[in-house]
Amino acid sequence: MTSWVDSIVEQHKEFESPLSYWRWSAISALSAIMKDQVYLDRWFYKVYPNTYIMLYGESGIKKGPPIAMANKLVQLVGNTNIIRGRSSIQAILKDMATAITSPGGGIKLNNSVFISSSELSSSLVEDPAATKILTDLYDRNYNEGEWKSLLKSDTFKLTSPVVSMLSGTNEAMSDDLLRSSAVKGGFFARTMIINETKRNKVNSLTFQPDIMPDYVAASQYLIELSKLRGPFKNLSSKVQDDYYCIEHKINGRSHFSSKVGNLYHKWYDAFIETVDSQDVKDETGTLNRFGDSVIKVAMLLSLSQHPKLEITVEAMQEAIKICEQLLGNVRRTTMGKSGLSTSSHLKGLIINELLNERADHKISRAVLSKKYYMHYGDITELDNIMVAFHQAGMILTSNMGDSIIYTMPPNQVEQLTIYLAGKGNRKQ
Repeated sequence: MTSWVDSIVEQHKEFESPLSYWRWSAISALSAIMKDQVYLDRWFYKVYPNTYIMLYGESGIKKGPPIAMANKLVQLVGNTNIIRGRSSIQAILKDMATAITSPGGGIKLNNSVFISSSELSSSLVEDPAATKILTDLYDRNYNEGEWKSLLKSDTFKLTSPVVSMLSGTNEAMSDDLLRSSAVKGGFFARTMIINETKRNKVNSLTFQPDIMPDYVAASQYLIELSKLRGPFKNLSSKVQDDYYCIEHKINGRSHFSSKVGNLYHKWYDAFIETVDSQDVKDETGTLNRFGDSVIKVAMLLSLSQHPKLEITVEAMQEAIKICEQLLGNVRRTTMGKSGLSTSSHLKGLIINELLNERADHKISRAVLSKKYYMHYGDITELDNIMVAFHQAGMILTSNMGDSIIYTMPPNQVEQLTIYLAGKGNRKQ
């Protein structure tokens, strides 16, 4: 099935901007037009599809065009206020608190906003409170009813505010933004970072592309989606019917999940078990919110497939896949900003894996990278560690067909076993 998001990516495959930028910008546009009109009930709270998405890459990699595309699509739907250009957080709040006239003469507060900027650090005028306020506004599920902001110059009262954001930045411009309060205070735990280092392709645009994007046509589906209201079908139920068909025994009671609910349940349990068993270090808080982030993306990808409030198995599978790829992006983006992401912990995990978890003291590069993907920014970081281990004689690197195999030699196994037993480096 070709989804709406897939069609957007297809229309831009001849352009230089990385394809992931187009994909996530399309997802951001979906998020902005759906606002808090739909949600998934999580029993204790609701998950709304608003998202914070940041395109991260060096200057000139073409972050601007995908962001401009999302702006145009949201503008064509016309149900969300767009904040573009250089703005202070106070100006954004004031705009949201301003009453507007709706078609037909009614008056309502503009409680929803889509913050869109090709350079986030210049869009948000220097203000230590900016990321803290944006962090609070992200959590629509906790902002039911009146939300107050008491600032020196103004007091703002918002009603159930909902904010979506699409931004771009690079390492040089993000140093001020990525201060410790933003990294550790929850802003980046809520932000999906799309980190790219290479353009999609070289295209001088001297000649007209074979496929020309048609945003007016693309917006028609978004207009249809914007009419939806209410809850998504839940992932589980206490009773069995045609939709909730998979039985789970919990505390001696039977509960039933849909196929997509079963998929999410198994993935989430395995994900948390990995985080706990590997003692994954994450000062940003991203991992603690990761389950809800996956659900948000799954909701949006399902809407991209069909105008129904029902998460599909295919959408959940894709959401898990593309969101897991983002975990390394958080580490790459925040590395060195506040003492995060050192490799010492990962080195210890690799040594333990080869020494104690593998009877033959061997592991393939593919298995190693998949098992410990939460601990490194990109595969180059892992490869550099293994090269250093090889040069130090702690591992041997060999090829088996198309696979790279890492082996801890017997003398290293013996020495490390004695050392970790508390006997130093000498034989007893």
